[in-house]
Amino acid sequence: MSEQTHNVVGGRARVESLVQANRIDAVHVHPARVLVHHPSFELPPEKAYFVDRAAEQQRIAATAAGPDADGTRPRVLAVSGLGGIGKTALCVRAGHRLADRHPDGAHYLDLDEYRRDGVTDLAAVLTDLLRSLGVEQEWLRRDFRGLVRQFWDRTRGKRLLLVVDNARTAAEAEPLLPASARSLVLVTSHGPLYDLGPAAEELVLAPLGAEHTAELLRAFLGEQRWADADPAAVRALAAVCEGLPKAAEVAGDLARKYPHRGLAALAERLTADLHERGSAPVEAVWDAACAELGPEAARLYRLLPECPGPFVVLPTAAALLGRDLFDTEDALAELLAAGLLDHRSGGYRQHALVRGHARRAARAADPEGTERAAARARLLHWLRRQTARADLLTAGPRATVQTELPPLPGVPDADLGTAKADALRWIEANRHALYGAVALAYDSGHDEDAVALAESLWTHFLDHPRHADAVDAFRTAVVAADRAEHLLARVRTRDMLARPLWEQGEFEEAAAAVEQACALAALLDDSHPHRRMAGSAIDFRGQLALARGESAAARGDRTAALADFAAARADFTAAREIQRAIGNAYGAALQTYQLAKTATAAADHPAAAELFAAARAEFAALPGRRRMAARTAFGLARALRLLGRPAEAGAPLAEALADAVERGSSYDEARITTELAELADSTGHPADAARHRAHAAALRAAHGGARTEPGTD
Repeated sequence: MSEQTHNVVGGRARVESLVQANRIDAVHVHPARVLVHHPSFELPPEKAYFVDRAAEQQRIAATAAGPDADGTRPRVLAVSGLGGIGKTALCVRAGHRLADRHPDGAHYLDLDEYRRDGVTDLAAVLTDLLRSLGVEQEWLRRDFRGLVRQFWDRTRGKRLLLVVDNARTAAEAEPLLPASARSLVLVTSHGPLYDLGPAAEELVLAPLGAEHTAELLRAFLGEQRWADADPAAVRALAAVCEGLPKAAEVAGDLARKYPHRGLAALAERLTADLHERGSAPVEAVWDAACAELGPEAARLYRLLPECPGPFVVLPTAAALLGRDLFDTEDALAELLAAGLLDHRSGGYRQHALVRGHARRAARAADPEGTERAAARARLLHWLRRQTARADLLTAGPRATVQTELPPLPGVPDADLGTAKADALRWIEANRHALYGAVALAYDSGHDEDAVALAESLWTHFLDHPRHADAVDAFRTAVVAADRAEHLLARVRTRDMLARPLWEQGEFEEAAAAVEQACALAALLDDSHPHRRMAGSAIDFRGQLALARGESAAARGDRTAALADFAAARADFTAAREIQRAIGNAYGAALQTYQLAKTATAAADHPAAAELFAAARAEFAALPGRRRMAARTAFGLARALRLLGRPAEAGAPLAEALADAVERGSSYDEARITTELAELADSTGHPADAARHRAHAAALRAAHGGARTEPGTD
C-alpha cells in the first residue's frame, strides 16, 4: 500500500525554503523567490515655462487634502477646457507637487496613445497600469473584466495619484479609478464629463489673461528680445495667442526659427499661421475632435462662425443648422463634449482660434459657399423676425419701411414674454448678435434685412444708448438702403444715423445726414406713408436744431441757442401740421412733445408745462403708448419743479420712474432718479437727494454712461 504525506502550511507561516529529496542522502534547498515592488512615479517632466493657474493649483491641492471619504471611491477632479489651453501641464505640475502625499505611486496615462479609430483599448491601458503596480506578465488576467477586478484588488486602500489625460467620455475614465478613497485621480478632457458621477469635482480651464500670456511669451522669447521690442508689437503678439499657452509655445518656436525677426513681424506670421493657414501643433487636437463628430455636429461646427457676436444661443444655432431645437441641442452638446465649444453665461462660445479652424473646415467642405450662404439667410430671417416682434412689444405699432417676416420653418420663435420689459431684455441680452447681424446682412447682399434689423433696433437704442454700436449699424443700413434704391428706407436710415451722431457732438455729420434725408423726402409722393415719412424727416431736423441749441447754451452762447431753438420750434410745428393733416395722432402727439422739450431748453417753463401736459394727455389717449406718456410725465414734473410747484411734480415723476423700471431702461431710470434728487433738494430733503444721486451715479457707472448727468430726452 502506498503512503501519501500531506504537508499543510497554515496561519501566518511563510514558506521561505523548500526541501526536496529523492534519496535521503541528496538534499536540494531552493530559496523562495522574493519579489519586492517599489512604487513607481511615472509623471512626465513639467513644462519648462508655466505661468498663472494659482487658483486652479490651489483647487487641486484642496481636493487632494480633503478628508478621506467612506468607501472605496477615490477623489476625482475632472479638468476640462479647449485643446492647447494647458490642462495637461496643469495636472502634471500639480501631480509632482502632490506626489509625496501618495507614497504608493503616481502614474500618467495618455488615453490618446491607446486610441485606435476613435476607440480606446482600455484593456491595454489596464495592462500597462497593472504592470506599473508590480503585477508580472504571467499573473495578468486575460479578459477586460478580470483586469478591472485585478486593478481594484491591487489598489484597495492605496494612496495613488493618477493623471488620466485626454478622456473623451466618462466611460473611458471610470475603469481606471482606484478602489481607494485615499487616492486622487485628475482627469483631463476637452468637454465636461457629466456622467463621471456626482462625487466628481469639475474644473473648467479658461484662457490665460493678457498679462499672463505676455509673461509666458517673455519666457519663450527671452528677456533681452522682449525688452528690446516695441510695446505695441508685444501687445499684438500676445493678442494673437488668444490666451492659449500652446499658441505662445508656437510663437517661441517661430522666434527660435527666425532669430532676426522683430516681434511685429513675428506677430504677423503668427496671425497667418493661427488664424488664416492654421498651425498644425495647435490644431492637431481640433482636427482629431472634428474627425469624431457626427454629421449634424460637424455641419454646425462649420456654420457657427457665420453667427455674429461673441456667442450663440440654442435658437440661433437652430436657425443656422435648419433643424429643430432638440436636434440642435444634441449637436451643441456633442461640440461641447469635444471641446470645440464652451458654455458661459449668455450662451455657447467658440474660442477665436477655434473659430478660425471652423472657417477653414467650412471652406474645405463647402468651397462654393452654398451651405454657408443658406445658413446666413436662415439666420438673418430668424433674427429679423424676432427683432421686429420685440420692437412691436416694446414700442407698440409704428410705421416701418420693412414688413415683418413669417416664421422660419422648423425653428420656433423666441420666447419674448408679453411685457415690454421682457422684450427689451431679450434685445439687450442678444444685442451683440443683433447689431452685428446688420453688417452680416449687408455683407451677404441682404439689404432689406439690414434695413429692417436696424429699424427694429431703434427703440432699443433709445432705451439703451450705445452710440458706437448704433452708429456702425445705422451707417451700414444707410448704404444698404442706397444699394437697394429704396426711397423710404433712404430717408429713414439717415434720420436714424443722425441722432447718435449729434448726441456725441458730431453736429456737422449729423446735419449732412438730416439734410440728405429732407432732400430725399422732397421726392416722396402724397400717399399717406410718404407724407408721414416727410413729416418725420422734418421732425429729425428739428431735433438736431434743438440738440445744437442745447450745446450752444451749455457753451454760454445764448444768441446761437435761441436761433437754434426758434428753428426747432418751426420744424416741430410744421411736422405736427403734416401729421395732423394725414390723421396720424401719434405723430402729432410726438411733435407736441418735441415742442415741450424745446420750451424747456429755452427756459420757457410755463409753455413747457402746458405743452408737456398736452402731450401727456395725447399719448395717454393712444393705445400702447405708455412709454411716451411716461416720458412726457417726466418732462411735466421737471417743468413744474422749475415753476416752483414741486408738490405737483411728485405724481408724474413716480409714474415715469415706474415705467422706466418696468422696461428695464437704466438710462431713463438714472435721469429720473437725478430729477428726484433735484425735487428732494427743492423740498428740503437733502438726505433723500443724496440717496437718489448715489443711485443715479451707480446706474451710470454700471451701464457705461458717458454723461455725468443724463439729458432730458
